Parts: sequence; structure tokens; C-alpha cells
Amino acid sequence: MRSVRLRAVGDVLLWMRNGKRPFDLVRHELRQKDLLFGNLETVLSESGTESKKRWVNTTPPEAGGYLKEAGFDILSVANNHTLDMGREGFEKTLEGLEARGIAYVGGGRGDEEPPGLIVERNGIRFGFLAYTTGRFRSPPGVAVAKLKKKSVIDDIRALKEQTDHVVVSLHWGIENTYYPSPDQVGLAHAFIDSGATLILGHHSHTIQGLERYNDGLIAYSLGNFQFDTELFKEEVNSTMILSVEFDRHGIRDYTTIPCVINSDFQPEVAEGRTRELVERWIAKCSERVYNGGVTRGWWFEEIGEDYLLYNLESYRYRIRQHGLAPLIECGVWLVTPFCLNCYAGMIRRRLRQET
Repeated sequence: MRSVRLRAVGDVLLWMRNGKRPFDLVRHELRQKDLLFGNLETVLSESGTESKKRWVNTTPPEAGGYLKEAGFDILSVANNHTLDMGREGFEKTLEGLEARGIAYVGGGRGDEEPPGLIVERNGIRFGFLAYTTGRFRSPPGVAVAKLKKKSVIDDIRALKEQTDHVVVSLHWGIENTYYPSPDQVGLAHAFIDSGATLILGHHSHTIQGLERYNDGLIAYSLGNFQFDTELFKEEVNSTMILSVEFDRHGIRDYTTIPCVINSDFQPEVAEGRTRELVERWIAKCSERVYNGGVTRGWWFEEIGEDYLLYNLESYRYRIRQHGLAPLIECGVWLVTPFCLNCYAGMIRRRLRQET
């Protein structure tokens, strides 16, 4: 029976250091595919209306050539940085991908929700969808798909009628955390139950676990892939390439290729002891998910302190730069139910550590 190999990676920034080409050290692995998918976490434009946020991800338009060289077939543009340079930057990004023959999903021109993408390889039809969480509004004339449970389920069911497999890309979750939330686990299960075969998560900047659920596969976060990891914790320089073998009936097999991101922002295949450590971490995160160990109370204990500190630092920066509006926003955020659960989780964790 004919098969298709899909390889998928997480966040791609296209920033470079010391003139090193972004994918030179993993090109041999990326090219062993029928389809290559990733999340484009930057704008291929240096012009446009810059967002008022701590990190604005922009890249010279010509850097899009590295995506073509690496062999990317499809990229998600549904993420929290895709509108960093407003409508102009977003449209130039789409133009840059189109000029290089790279398909995109999760965003597009017009005010309606962007449609899914159908791709055929070796007689097998794949439908791709992409969504993002985040507080933003698409400017008139362009649209970015937002993660809303009912809408996603409707999209999956509609696309499944036209394809053999539906692949759903989700830019979601909490940054700098190593486990999906119980809500994410529930959503992922619902999407598989609705007809998705594969879910590809990213945004946390960390590797999270994988789970075989019913007839599908969930990668809760593929982590950074080609990225400036100096912005984050030291341990997030680990990443992976996910390789999934499909036939017409489902997933035959899958494997992870452990990688690390070097000081020049280049991913490279991990070797020796480092490879073992990355493999062990993937297995540890996966085991807690599929054994039901990601409970609501445990998860808030795990993420509470880091989440609060990371976001407070971001608000401090924005308040210094932009004054009153982010100060008011911060005050409201501090008393949201999510933050209140983080405070409770921090207290429980510290009490447990003291006993």
C-alpha cells in the first residue's frame, strides 16, 4: 500500500547569527519527506505598522528563500506574531511564500475565516487547518484563524469529507511550560474524535509530550525549531523533528528525531548523550499525559510561578514603553481567574515542599 511521510517542526524565526544559514545542519533530515510542515513565527517584511508588544518578530523578505531551500511545503501563519507588522507585513509575508511556491494555512486575504488547504501526495489526500490563540484582532482585509472549539470541529468535519486525513496545527498553550493544560488535552481529544488524524502543537517554546489517542496522534508542542533560544530558559534549546508515516487508512508509524538549537540559532540533530537526554525528556512528558497525570491542580502548581513572572516582566516592559494602557491591562490581568489559580498553585507547591 502506498504511503506518505509527513515531517513537521515547530516555531521558525529565520533570524541568523554569524552568517550561518538557518537549516544547513538539518537539511538532510528535512528533505526525507513527502510533505514538510512548520510554523512561521515571523513576518517576512521590515515595513508596516509595528505592534506595541515586547517582542516584534520581523525578518528581511529575502530570508524566505531559506524556507524554500529547506524544502518546506506548507507553513502555518496562524500565530501571535503573524500580525507584528500589521496588514502590510502580513500581506508581504503571504506574497513571499507564494513567490516561492510554499503553501500556507491559518491566514489569508479577505475578512472571512481562511479556508483549509487540501494537498495530495501518492494518491492520499490531506486536509490542513491552522489556528491560534491570543488577544488580537485581524485588521480589515486580512484574517487569521482563531482557536474556537465549535468552529474547529465544524472545519474538521467538513474537510474530512473531502480528504483521507485532516492535520490540525494549533498555536496554543502557555509559554515556557513543559506540559499541556487539562483543557488542551480535552480539546485535542475532541478534535481527534471529530475526525482529525494528527494535531501539531506549538507556541510554548518547549517540547511537550506526544499521545496516541484513538486513531490519531497528538504532538502537544513541537517546541522551537529554528529560533533565538537566548530569549528563554537554558533548557529550551532542545527540539525535534516529528516524522509520521501515513497510508490511506491511518498512521502507520511515527518517530521523533531529537535535535538541539546551537548558539547560531541553527537546529542540528542531537548525538550521543544529548540525544539520549532529549529522548528521555520526550518520553517523560508523554508518559504523564497518556497516564492521566496532567490534572488541573498539579498543572497550576507546575506552571504558576513561571507564568506569572514571565508575564509580569513583559508587562513591565510594555508599561515603560507605552504607559497607562498596559498598566490598566496588567491590573485587570492580575485578578483574572487564571492568575488566581496560579496563586493557589504556587501556595500549594510551596506548602508541599516545606512538608
